Amino acid sequence: MFQSKLFKSWPQALVAWVCVAAICAVTLLGVIASQYGWPIYLEVFSHFQVQYLILTFFLLCILWLTRRKALFMTGLLLCAILFIQVVPPWYFPPRYFPPQQFLSQNPANFRVFVANINTQNKSYEQVLALVRKEAPDLAVFIEVSDPWVAQLNSLSDFLPYSFGQANPYNSGLVVFSRNPLINPSLEFFGKQGNASVVANLEVSGQRFALTATHPLPPAKPSFFRSRNEQLAQVGDYLQTVTSPILLVGDFNLTMWSPYYKKLIKKTGLKNAREGFGILPTWPTSGTYSFLPAFLPLLFSIPIDHCLHSPELKTIDIRTGAPNGSDHRPLIVDLQINPNNASVRL
Repeated sequence: MFQSKLFKSWPQALVAWVCVAAICAVTLLGVIASQYGWPIYLEVFSHFQVQYLILTFFLLCILWLTRRKALFMTGLLLCAILFIQVVPPWYFPPRYFPPQQFLSQNPANFRVFVANINTQNKSYEQVLALVRKEAPDLAVFIEVSDPWVAQLNSLSDFLPYSFGQANPYNSGLVVFSRNPLINPSLEFFGKQGNASVVANLEVSGQRFALTATHPLPPAKPSFFRSRNEQLAQVGDYLQTVTSPILLVGDFNLTMWSPYYKKLIKKTGLKNAREGFGILPTWPTSGTYSFLPAFLPLLFSIPIDHCLHSPELKTIDIRTGAPNGSDHRPLIVDLQINPNNASVRL
């Protein structure tokens, strides 16, 4: 009889231990990859924290069915580690988030539109219609070619100021603005980095510094090093800026990358996503025809960003509708007020 009970419980014990081992492995991968960036193949795994959390939660459910209390509690603790990396920073309102009274008295007065539109994308009318619908005050277009610039110039009726550089090889970047761009320039951060647009704007009596950047994707070691060097030098430059800062673009990394964390630590900037959710932007469903449609959505991650100084307040942020690109655009509503610096939150 004892042998019979042992035999019946043995498969459950095996399943329980396998689940705990898998949860432990996934958690360690997520934590270590988000702390250490080299080699390239380790840093790549830092970007999928949401997927790791979902996977470990699924394994935890299986573990609960095995009725192994001690192992379940171990798995729960490991899941909590990933939960802390994903949910509180991005779904809980941050400490500096404006109270409702401030928001009601100071509504958003500046909309930012950030879109990697992809040089191979030919959905010109779809993109233009989306921009007109959202009516941003500042629109940053990434991976623009000369044909795209010719199309985007039709937005000059409400975004009359523009500056940037087109490029047929996915490194073009152009900024369109409702307000004059003060002293705009192209800056090259890093030895092999893509061009960044640097300018100043003045809105509601508040002047702030704009930097729009697009480092290379880490598709190979040299691009990986170039991306990290470009972001590091952007951070060095922003440390010299005395006015409030708005840093936007396709960074080709997520908030869990150690290189993103270095940038935030160096500059003290806030991510507009904080308190509003993960909002993944790449890849989109249907843009990679050789893959099943569900795969891009399953591995979607947030690599397009809007960072700003605490003086600029995020009122809302969301992703825009698909527009033929492999990226979804970001739409950010900011409160820019000359009195923001004196508001105690």
